[in-house]
Amino acid sequence: MKISSLSLSSPDEWPLAKRQCSDFLRRYSNEQLIHEDHQCLATLSYDGLLKPGTSIVAATVRSDVGHIPVGICFAANFGEDACMVAVHPLYRNRRIGSSLIRLQLISFGRLRCKVTAEYSASLRMCFHAGLQAVTLEQGPSGKPRFIMSGALPSNQFRSSLTTSADSIQEGELPCQNPS
Repeated sequence: MKISSLSLSSPDEWPLAKRQCSDFLRRYSNEQLIHEDHQCLATLSYDGLLKPGTSIVAATVRSDVGHIPVGICFAANFGEDACMVAVHPLYRNRRIGSSLIRLQLISFGRLRCKVTAEYSASLRMCFHAGLQAVTLEQGPSGKPRFIMSGALPSNQFRSSLTTSADSIQEGELPCQNPS
């Protein structure tokens, strides 16, 4: 398994990559993702993808047709505008989603996500990634949702940047201080 940031060789590749990521997130999210987050990805320009605090990371496995995604995490504006994670059902319960979120946290130094309170697996994924519930709000559907947040101290952030995304193995957290 390989976990890495999406890298494109030209802006012309962005529309197809965006559609593939959006389709994956929609298909494997169990309808747990927030509509506004999907809209953020749908309207994201190539230049927007290059802004600090915005990226897509993917967990892929090698197959006979090349590398195929088994998990994707999209965050925009350090998670303030959007934060979505989805993992293929055959690869769940291996902490792949937590590893994806943790890589975003390491890359950005801070991250924020919104998780509907009834989605215990999603909450567990965020906690395993090092995020904490900082507040509870009422979502647009009327259901309560937690605001999850994490930040690395500046010294840990700098040392974490040397961690290679390719060194993360299946079921492993790139955590320096596991709780």
